Amino acid sequence: MIRRLRHLAGWFFPPLRRPPRRLRQWLPFGAAIVIIALVASGVVYAREIRQLFTCGGGWQTSTPTWRAADQCVGLSAGAYDFGVREIAPVMRIIEQQNDSAAANCPEGSPVTIGVLLSLTDTSVGGRALDELEGMAAAQHRADEPGCVHPVKLLIGELGDEQHDPEAVAQAMARRPDVVAVAGVGLSYQSTTDVVETLAAAKIPSIGDVVAAEGFDQDGSRHDQPVFDNCDATETYRYGIGKDYFYRIAFRVAVQIDTLTKISTHTPDFVVVPTGTTDPYTCTARPLLHRALPTDAPDVKFDADEPATIVQAAERVCAATRDVTAAYLARGRDLSRFLVSIDQMYGSGRCDAASITVVATSDAVRLTTPEPDPILEDLRDRALESASFTSGKIRLLSSMIADTHRPTDDQAYLDYQNAFTAARLDHSRLGQGWAVNGYDAVTTILSATNTLPQHDPITRAEVDTAISGYNAPERAIPGAGGPIYFDNAGNRADPAPDVVRVCPVRRGDRSAHTVRTVTMPAGQPIPDC
Repeated sequence: MIRRLRHLAGWFFPPLRRPPRRLRQWLPFGAAIVIIALVASGVVYAREIRQLFTCGGGWQTSTPTWRAADQCVGLSAGAYDFGVREIAPVMRIIEQQNDSAAANCPEGSPVTIGVLLSLTDTSVGGRALDELEGMAAAQHRADEPGCVHPVKLLIGELGDEQHDPEAVAQAMARRPDVVAVAGVGLSYQSTTDVVETLAAAKIPSIGDVVAAEGFDQDGSRHDQPVFDNCDATETYRYGIGKDYFYRIAFRVAVQIDTLTKISTHTPDFVVVPTGTTDPYTCTARPLLHRALPTDAPDVKFDADEPATIVQAAERVCAATRDVTAAYLARGRDLSRFLVSIDQMYGSGRCDAASITVVATSDAVRLTTPEPDPILEDLRDRALESASFTSGKIRLLSSMIADTHRPTDDQAYLDYQNAFTAARLDHSRLGQGWAVNGYDAVTTILSATNTLPQHDPITRAEVDTAISGYNAPERAIPGAGGPIYFDNAGNRADPAPDVVRVCPVRRGDRSAHTVRTVTMPAGQPIPDC
């Protein structure tokens, strides 16, 4: 019986035989060759192998991605969304548009426009999606029948300012096909490094949401900014991207000028964050004090400590009259400030007869859904609160883009049509960051369309063409109005009117749309 079992086992598990002597002699040498090849491959392809197990999910040699702390950053030419699920649908649309870019103008020399965005920075919120959808709409319009050059987008995720956005800019600059860049990030010192990296490679860039003073080619010399409240080690005060940087966002000095022309009382308080590291706030405060002759006290809070925002609201509520408070801080904290005031009204602890909050353009963040559930809950509560709905609390804001264009404005109609044709999220269409994203790419496309269709396009040619949009008669017809630049690269056409952000009745929000109504200079605060 045992002999039979052994015989049967032999059919399935034949006995192992030693390899021939010659093969045994060569085995160590062969194993060494294999190990050396694997090590060499690991050194050469270390970045790609790391991507395989981290960001990107595969071998993306043409669009490198990598991990910076808990974020995926780098470049993507297709559907890869850096782990930011909110942008996944628009990234798929951009991939489809990239793949079909040459369908309607196969004879044209191709154009690749780089896009650098801060998708995950806490100062952005949900507006990066607005921005990216506007850019996708511009690409769709550029590649329609009758196009001159096939246009592709290469998307770069900068991450937040603490994790070396400059490295992403360097990866973009190494791409020889990129002729210009739109976006570049926020009003941070790190954006200076991004723009200087691009300028060193002679890549022109269009800032679409950079609004702080100093962030132009001469340090905003014409505005005579005061940087005493800003970090002395940061270099944006001397200007950025000489000869290569332009911005279509209306800068803070222009926004404050529009705020001074509306018919409200001068501020009783100026609400500002502590610290000197945020250029958006530290450059705005002295401009406001200079524009409005007032000794209004600063009401400070720590943006990292929510309890201090409640304390700031308590100080404003202590006044026993109609109050105007100038809010010169990031929009991230505005909802909590408004909710705190409403709660004090509700508990009988707010003595102010009414409170009008006057703010620069980041306040319009309240009109865009937040990806962070805590911030979205605060936004809902602020917009639907009893005090905001009744008009006891009112919010007025300057604008980073003109989203209230005339109904017969052809450039805005082209924007709407492209947005719809690209099957983008229509609820984003009226957002200022979407308009500016569209106009940033449109500015670059206007430049490339002046160049010969069949010749390769160079970065220098694109920059020279953009610099030529320097007078009203040479303006680009943008979705947010005509676009032309002064000698420092600032947008020079008239700034849009201040708007009132309207409340939302509970349960009455349609596709997350929050209305704003314009308030022309010298006119009373409009009803919603």
